[in-house]
Amino acid sequence: MVSASKAEVRSGTVGRAAAHGVEADAAEGAEPEAGGRIDQAGETRLASMESLRALAAVAVLVSHVFGFAYLWGPAIYGGFLHRVLLGGGFAVFLFFALSGYLLYLPFARRDFGAGTSIRLSRYLGNRAVRILPLYYAVLIVVLLTTQHGGTFDQWWRFAVFGESFSRHTVGTVDGPMWSLVVELHFYILLPVLAAAIRLLARRSYLRAALMLAVLAGASLGLRIALVVHPAHHDLRWEYSLPTTFLFFVSGLALALVRVRWEAGTPRWLAGPLQNGNTWLLASLPLWLLTFWRYDLDAVAALASFLVVGSAALPLRRGRLVRGLDWRPLAVLGTASYSLYLWHMPIVQEVAGARWSPTGFLPLLAILLPLCIAVALVSYIAIESPFLRLRRSWSGRRHPSPAPAVTAAVGATVT
Repeated sequence: MVSASKAEVRSGTVGRAAAHGVEADAAEGAEPEAGGRIDQAGETRLASMESLRALAAVAVLVSHVFGFAYLWGPAIYGGFLHRVLLGGGFAVFLFFALSGYLLYLPFARRDFGAGTSIRLSRYLGNRAVRILPLYYAVLIVVLLTTQHGGTFDQWWRFAVFGESFSRHTVGTVDGPMWSLVVELHFYILLPVLAAAIRLLARRSYLRAALMLAVLAGASLGLRIALVVHPAHHDLRWEYSLPTTFLFFVSGLALALVRVRWEAGTPRWLAGPLQNGNTWLLASLPLWLLTFWRYDLDAVAALASFLVVGSAALPLRRGRLVRGLDWRPLAVLGTASYSLYLWHMPIVQEVAGARWSPTGFLPLLAILLPLCIAVALVSYIAIESPFLRLRRSWSGRRHPSPAPAVTAAVGATVT
C-alpha cells in the first residue's frame, strides 16, 4: 500500500585502497583510478562519489521542504511532478548502496582478489568516529531545543540507537536518524556476512552473487509483507535492516563486480555498457517508476546499482559522469552527513515560524542555502576533527596529495 511509503518519505527518506587493508573503509571512496579527487579531513576521496552523496542529501532535503510547504496534505501527491519532488526521500536508498559498496570492497578484495587482511578493531573504530560524534551532537541540540529538554525515554533510547525499537520514539525527534540505526546494524553485520560469503562461495563470484540474490530476495519478501502490504503497518519494521537490506545488496554486488573487473573486464560488460553515461541514463526510468508508484520502491535498489556503478566502476567517463567531478558539489558531498542530520530540525523550525514564506519555492530559497551553510560549518567544527583520527591510527602521518577542502568550505561559508 502507498501509505507505508508515504511515512517512509516523510521521516527522512535520505590505485587500490586495498593496499592499505581496511583503510579502503577509512578513505571511503579513495580508490578508483580515474576521475577528480577531493580531500576529506586529510584523506583523498573520489569527487564523483562525494557528489552522489551531495545529490542524495539535497534530494532528501527538497522532499521535506516540499512536504512542509504543503503541510503534508493530500496536495503533495497531486500530479507526477509533486510525486517526484516528494519522492526525493527515496534517495536514502542511494546512501545505503554507497555504504554497501564502499565498506564491502576491502572485504571483497581480501576474499576474492589480491587484498590484504582487515583489522576489525580499526574497521569498527573508523565506523565509530564517522557516525557517533555528529549523531550525538545533533541529538543533544535537538532534544534540548525542540523537545523541551527531552524525556528520559528519549534520551536513553536515542543514546543507544534504540529509538526504532519503540512505538513511542521511532521516527521522532529527528526523522532521518532512523537510517543511522539501520546503518549501524549493517556495520556490525558486515564482517560476519563477509566471512559467511567467503566460506560458502570459496572464491566463486557466481556463488557469491547467488548468495546476495537470495538475501536480497528474502529482504524484498519481508518488505512486501511488512512495509508495502502489511496487515498492520509498523514503522519499527519499516525502519529496520531486514526490510531495507536489499538496498545495501546493490552496493555489495557492485563491490564484487569491481573486484572481478580488476582481474579482467567481464564479458557481459561490452559496447555501450562500458560507458558510465549509459548506466546513469538507464537509472532514470527506474527512478521515475519509483516516483510513479511508491509501492514499487524496491526498484530503487536497481536504480542505485546503476547510479553508484557509473562512478565506482572503471567505465568510460562520459560527460554526465564527468559532471560529478564538479568541485562545489563534491565539497558539499564531504559535508553531506551533516546536511542529512541537521536539515530536518531546521526545516521544521523555519517552516513553522510566523515569518516563514508560503509556497514551496520561496521556502526552498531560504532553507537550501541555510541548511548547506549549517552543514559546512558542522563538518569543519564537528566531523573533521574526529575524522582526522582515522589517519593517525592507520599509520598515515601525512595528508593525502589532494587539494584541501577546508579552504573551499570556508570560502563557501563566508
